[in-house]
Amino acid sequence: MAFDLFEGLARLSKGDMLWYDKLSPEDQKGASPFVISRWLTGTSDQAQLLRLNTFVNPYVFSLGSDKALLFKLMAAATTGSTSRYQWIKAPTAKKATKFRLEVIKAYYDVSSREAALYTTISAEDIIMMAEELGWDKEELAKLKKEVGDGSASTEKPSSVKAKSRR
Repeated sequence: MAFDLFEGLARLSKGDMLWYDKLSPEDQKGASPFVISRWLTGTSDQAQLLRLNTFVNPYVFSLGSDKALLFKLMAAATTGSTSRYQWIKAPTAKKATKFRLEVIKAYYDVSSREAALYTTISAEDIIMMAEELGWDKEELAKLKKEVGDGSASTEKPSSVKAKSRR
């Protein structure tokens, strides 16, 4: 018999503290606390999310060798009634464009990989950063076209952090 994830979720949702202990040794190997905790967070019940984040998530890796304890914590954190869960996908980052990456790399003195993580910087801030870096009018025009902003602000926005030097 193969491990049934959805049966496990149903039993944990009802607060069955001994669910894991009743599994066969083969099924116990297939039960992953990390995966099941991710599924349990796919609920709309805010109280369950709060309990999972407080009592289970901090210990998923540190108590990984004691699966029985982790599953008991998960059962205690649920509502005690049947629930429908959804897998929540990780957010996708915005794709950084060529000139935008070049500005971020130069302004913050970071690698291309690190620059790609700066996805929340507005188009206006990117243009202002390029101006501070001394980009000429032709380069600025290409950047403005790429980020979709036709005008640059002359005032320094408060959301831009100071340059860091290594």
